[in-house]
Order: sequence, then C-alpha cells, then structure tokens
Amino acid sequence: MNIALKTGLCVVSLMAAACGKSDRPAESAMVEAVTTEGGSATESIAEARCARESRCDNVGPEKTYSSMEDCIIRVRSDWSDELSARECKTGVNETQLNECLNEVREEECASPFDTLERVAACTAGQICAD
Repeated sequence: MNIALKTGLCVVSLMAAACGKSDRPAESAMVEAVTTEGGSATESIAEARCARESRCDNVGPEKTYSSMEDCIIRVRSDWSDELSARECKTGVNETQLNECLNEVREEECASPFDTLERVAACTAGQICAD
C-alpha cells in the first residue's frame, strides 16, 4: 500500500492517535496529512472524495465502495478525465488545494457527487500555481 493511500486511510478514520498526531484535533491532522505528505493534487482529491464517502456511510461491506482502497481506485477511474485536468505542471497552490479538499470532504451526503465540477474551489485554475 502506498504512502498516499495509508495517509488517506489514516485521515479518513480520523484516528489522530493512529496517525501519530494525538495532541492535535482530527481536522488539523486531516489538513496536515494532505499538505505535508506530498503526492499529487489528483491523489489528494480522490482521497478527499473517499473521506466524504466514508463520512456518508458509503464505504464498507455491501456499501457503494467495499473499502477505502476500492473507493480510491474507482474514483480515480470514474473521474480520470477531471482529475487529469488537475495535474498541475507548474505546482500546486496548497492554500487553494486545501480549500478544495475541505469542500470535497464536506459535500452534502444527500447530493449526488457525480462530477468534480460541482465544487467551484476545485477548478484547475484555482488549485494549480501560475
């Protein structure tokens, strides 16, 4: 399992102690894990989407996604074109990326989250450095 997936699983479970950040609130650990562990913006967006799916009780046996790994694989596949458009060749504006990730995680469970375009903070123009 790669470091980004491990980080995503740790973040999603919101078990700050398991992530080695027992002295920080779960929300702070979530943002720090995304910005300090590295990885691409696209990977971080896929992980944030799966954090939302987990929060919405869509991950687990007999759910939409059987596991976090299944979720990340399927989101990468389903959103491949949208995620590819967010591969930032000149780098990532981390402040904007964090805003995007927070909005993805907090997307309403009742809303069908069928496209990344629904989240204005996640456009390539927003998250890619100039």
